[in-house]
Amino acid sequence: MNTISFKTSVKDKYELISIRPIMDIIFGENNWSFRTDGIDRILSVVSSVPCAPMVNYILKDKGFHCEELTPSLSF
Repeated sequence: MNTISFKTSVKDKYELISIRPIMDIIFGENNWSFRTDGIDRILSVVSSVPCAPMVNYILKDKGFHCEELTPSLSF
């Protein structure tokens, strides 16, 4: 399983109402999470298959900006 993170324009839990049902159906209730406390408003998705295009489509369809974050390697 891979965790993919996205920077989004979703501002708070109330805006999540529009994407929660479809995210739960496609990825499962416990396979995605959202942090609205930072400036980037990070959506994290756990998936065994590439899912970035699907996540982008879901958020853009609901009127939100979504950008996949590239993992950084720290040594």
